[in-house]
Amino acid sequence: MNKPAVLAQLQAQWRENPRLRYGGMVIIAILGVQGLLMLSDRVHARRAAYAADLQMLSRLEGLRKETVWLARAKAASAQLDAVTEQIPEVAGKGMAQAESQAWLTALAAEQKLGEPRIKVEDTVEVEGYPELWQVIARLEGTLPAHGHEAFMRALSDALPWVQVERLEVAEGDAPRVVATFRSYYRKAVEEGAAKPARGDVGQDRAAPRAATAGIAQ
Repeated sequence: MNKPAVLAQLQAQWRENPRLRYGGMVIIAILGVQGLLMLSDRVHARRAAYAADLQMLSRLEGLRKETVWLARAKAASAQLDAVTEQIPEVAGKGMAQAESQAWLTALAAEQKLGEPRIKVEDTVEVEGYPELWQVIARLEGTLPAHGHEAFMRALSDALPWVQVERLEVAEGDAPRVVATFRSYYRKAVEEGAAKPARGDVGQDRAAPRAATAGIAQ
């Protein structure tokens, strides 16, 4: 059967069958309503996105007019310099390792650690802080009975130049403790020499900070 005959037959059925016409109109109406609903959803979504963009633009414009941010940045820089000044100053890599060894030895003695063992690694520079050295060290020993609190307080007193990277404390009244430290030291600056630049205020960098992480019991 060729196409003209098929089309003629369909047209004849359309004219002679009211149900077919009604059904076709209902289908067309449903498709039209669905299309309008989809279009309406897209319009609402675009309106919401436009309103959000306007709100963000308004906030950014308000921030641009603020003058307090520069003062805050200067205050933060001053605070950072004050904290940095508290970090011990050393003349070289070997001195940084010796200082770390001495501090850990004193810590073990003050806390009365049993069978203390200290291992000091190499001294390396701090990324983003060319004026600083960092030393990784490890301390092992047995805490005295009920010595947890005093040991944790001693670690806190080392702020801001000692960071406890990992601390493992076994169970019991006199547990075995294993601590990994990252100690920071300022490079000694000769008189008349300029300090190394740290970069602009607000630059994204990993600042040295004292923290206790990875405590496992």
